[in-house]
Amino acid sequence: MRAAWFAKLPAKSRLAALDTRAGRVALWVMGVTGFVLGFVYHGIVFLSGKPAAMGLAISYNVVVLLAAAALWLLLSLLFQRRPASTARLFWSTLFVGGVVLGSSWLVSLIGRPSAAMAYTAGFDYETGVPLTLATVLKMNLLSLLEVTFAFVLLLRFRDLVLFKRSRSSQRNWYLMLGLMVFASLLVFMRPPQSETHWLDGVVMVPAVLFMVINSFRLSWIVFLSFREKIASIGLSLLLLVLLAFKLASMDDAMAMGVIDITYFAYYSQPLIVFSTLALIFGILYCTTAFLSLLFHLPTTGDFQRKEDELAAMHSLTNLVSQVFDLERLLATIAASPVEAGAASATWLAVRDLGSGSLRPQIVATHNMDPVRVMELVDVQAFYDELSPSREPLLLEQAPADHRISAGPGEGIGSLLVIPLVARDEMLGALFVTSEVAHGFEKDDVRAMGVFAAQAALALDNARLFEEQVEKERLERELSIAREVQQKLLPQCLPVIEGASICASSVPAQEVGGDYYDYVHLGPHRLAFIVADVSGKGASAAFYMAELQGVFKAIAPIAPDPKDFLSHANRALSETLEKNVFISVLYGVLDTQKEELVLARAGHCPAATIDLNGSARFLRTRGLGLGLDNGPLFRKTLAVERHRLQPGDVFVLYTDGVVESRSPQGEEYGYERLLDALRENRHEDADTLHDAVLAHLNGFIVEGDYGDDMTLLVLKWHGITLPSAKEQRANGAENPVAGSRGDGSESQENSVPAVPASTKA
Repeated sequence: MRAAWFAKLPAKSRLAALDTRAGRVALWVMGVTGFVLGFVYHGIVFLSGKPAAMGLAISYNVVVLLAAAALWLLLSLLFQRRPASTARLFWSTLFVGGVVLGSSWLVSLIGRPSAAMAYTAGFDYETGVPLTLATVLKMNLLSLLEVTFAFVLLLRFRDLVLFKRSRSSQRNWYLMLGLMVFASLLVFMRPPQSETHWLDGVVMVPAVLFMVINSFRLSWIVFLSFREKIASIGLSLLLLVLLAFKLASMDDAMAMGVIDITYFAYYSQPLIVFSTLALIFGILYCTTAFLSLLFHLPTTGDFQRKEDELAAMHSLTNLVSQVFDLERLLATIAASPVEAGAASATWLAVRDLGSGSLRPQIVATHNMDPVRVMELVDVQAFYDELSPSREPLLLEQAPADHRISAGPGEGIGSLLVIPLVARDEMLGALFVTSEVAHGFEKDDVRAMGVFAAQAALALDNARLFEEQVEKERLERELSIAREVQQKLLPQCLPVIEGASICASSVPAQEVGGDYYDYVHLGPHRLAFIVADVSGKGASAAFYMAELQGVFKAIAPIAPDPKDFLSHANRALSETLEKNVFISVLYGVLDTQKEELVLARAGHCPAATIDLNGSARFLRTRGLGLGLDNGPLFRKTLAVERHRLQPGDVFVLYTDGVVESRSPQGEEYGYERLLDALRENRHEDADTLHDAVLAHLNGFIVEGDYGDDMTLLVLKWHGITLPSAKEQRANGAENPVAGSRGDGSESQENSVPAVPASTKA
């Protein structure tokens, strides 16, 4: 069961499952046990002087092959945990080969026999070869060294063959190994000097074919520096000589029957076949690697330049995501082509659309002074040519172009101009020069085009980042301005005898130009104002603040509507711009006289309604403040007086109320305002105010007024007279029978009625 789940794992997962303490110990035990049993087997057979039985010989060969498999897996785990560079791969293989070759020579000196051995079904003991334990030790040590070197050779070269691996490269590698193993197993239990079978040749041909295919897996060469290629050439040549020597020595010794070499053949026929095939593959791979390294030496500089270009673009990509310093970004864009070795000098031209100038400005240079650039190159002409096409412009012989004043030797032999385009907008142009004519190839133009696309993206991101920062700064400032403006409006509404007031104001933007306010003129009089500055936003808010100062200063000393508006017009006309005016509704409520006086300076007409539902608009004449600074303003201004009756309602508003539109584009209008007043005329000021806003919001999209909106509702409730009992208690000789129409009752006999609403 345990073997079943292990067999179902992929090859990579199986190796990972073995790369544990228990797995490595198991492999060590298997390998050491196998090689020890091999030594014991040969010792028993040699010293007994009799050939081994067939069953024992088969068991021996199986055990030796399992031990070799354990050694392969142990080496695979070792190399997998310790990846090496290309030069180190060659060096480590060459080192192991040298150690094996030297060790084999030393071991071969131990107990050198005087005659050749012959092995058929067993040993031929009639030759008189002295078979001792030294001979057995020699056989096992030599065989173990040869097997180890063959495995190291294949595993080291595997890392090279599977560099930048693909499915086909992995398939070809494992097919080659499979065919090598199959060819080795064909000679299982076959005598060393037996004749070659035809099936051996059938298997050898595809094995060698896949060796050749794998020998051309040399993509690692492209990524080596010049120094690394030189080192790899020397190491691959030395390794090739070593492998060729070993293979030639093995073939010659086998043919001549030299005992020192043929020990391996008597140890395990499958292993010597596998090792021989490994040597053949090593020779093929070293040969192709050596030749390819030689041929790639001249292209090392070009590849290095491409690597530098990629590194420059990579650094720019990092700059895009991490750095939003525009000056540093511009300097990096200008310097990168030179640092990558693709140009001798560069400069970057960008139009500053924020300043309104259409002339491109040189914002960064590298290896070229900006003043010198403007002297030698007509940047404007090149920029104008790039704008329509947005395609790179290449001048192979730049001095011959009429737009360039540089002569030979002035650093501009050829010129490449690349537009920086992002989101279908040309942000600037990158000028790249070479000191020689025809200094740019097609691949250089393509590489610079990719670089320019990255640079344009970086510039666009930096610009968007600056815009976002500026937007957030303005939002913070406008938020502060809104808070300040809200503080200019009344924080609480007045409590005045006989009347209730409720008002609110909502700017269309962060700040607006609507204004409402009040000021007490005495115990019985209240001046109030609703105004609208033409336009919206910060400028309107500024004039609104100025009007607030004028109202607070002039209303107490000139409360009459005509006088106040005339003074306000003269004060504001000096500061208002030509296209700006202020419309105003100004009124004075006198609770003692029960009278309301109103004047309208170009503002929306006030709406009024009584308890009977009779509603109308007060359309008095008057020009807006700032439209005329002469006598015409006062001449056209009309004042309207109203005798108040309990239940009278006056609504003052700005055009943000009546001009608000529904999703279908229909205006709220004046008639809907009157309808809302008729339906709710019996309510007090704050309830009536909320009802009008609810009616308006039900007509439009909630809160989307489109313009600054201000609404002020004033309702007159009337003066409540004291009862007869209260009058007698107060010592009144002539109690008042009711509210006099002329409003001449004394303040002592009047008490506050309904408290005024304090909505802001």
